[in-house]
Amino acid sequence: MSQNGKPMSIRLSQFAAAVAALSAFSAQAASAQDAGGFKRWAVSLNATRVSVSEDAPDITLAGGPVPGSNVTIGDATSATVDVGYFFTPNVAADLFLGIPATAEIAGAGSLEPLGTLAMVNYGPVILSAQYHFNNLGRVHPYLGLGVGRIVFLNERDRALANFSIDDSWAPAAQLGVRYELDAAWMLNADVRYVPFSTHASGSLGGAPVRATLDIDPILANVGLTYRF
Repeated sequence: MSQNGKPMSIRLSQFAAAVAALSAFSAQAASAQDAGGFKRWAVSLNATRVSVSEDAPDITLAGGPVPGSNVTIGDATSATVDVGYFFTPNVAADLFLGIPATAEIAGAGSLEPLGTLAMVNYGPVILSAQYHFNNLGRVHPYLGLGVGRIVFLNERDRALANFSIDDSWAPAAQLGVRYELDAAWMLNADVRYVPFSTHASGSLGGAPVRATLDIDPILANVGLTYRF
């Protein structure tokens, strides 16, 4: 069979040769880029301080609002890890997770006499796209934007019985900087803002309690990054 006077087998062989040549060129370009010092993976181990700003605008007891009620959630410190993959020297995807921290949820306002309402472990799992600025010598500022899942674990009753709190999705914004120590190691410092809302429930003296929690945590990280 032929088309425009040329056998189809010749056209296929030419197409295959072009694909092979393009593949070889791409492999050589990637190899040259890697040989030039481009490292695709970056793993950071961090100490993370979680500072929490919270509000509970809608607390009900037995279906009715509780005037002047609110809650407080203590700050916490945990260990976290970032795993980043660089598509180019500037653009990376980053996965952030860590050891769940402990939150002590205490009554505030008219609920303050109750003391600690409940305790829970929590931790974000965040996937971000990052842009790294690499034209400042050893200093590498970067920006990140992504989405996180706030996971709550191991709820414990205190003043409230049958305490439960829902997992939640959250946007995540990040500002950070890394400093090169050598070809493989870097110091890392960054701040993440991960605002979210969730719902909690329990019972007090047998009466159902419901609450909406608006939580604005700031995660400050200091750590060490290994590139390979």
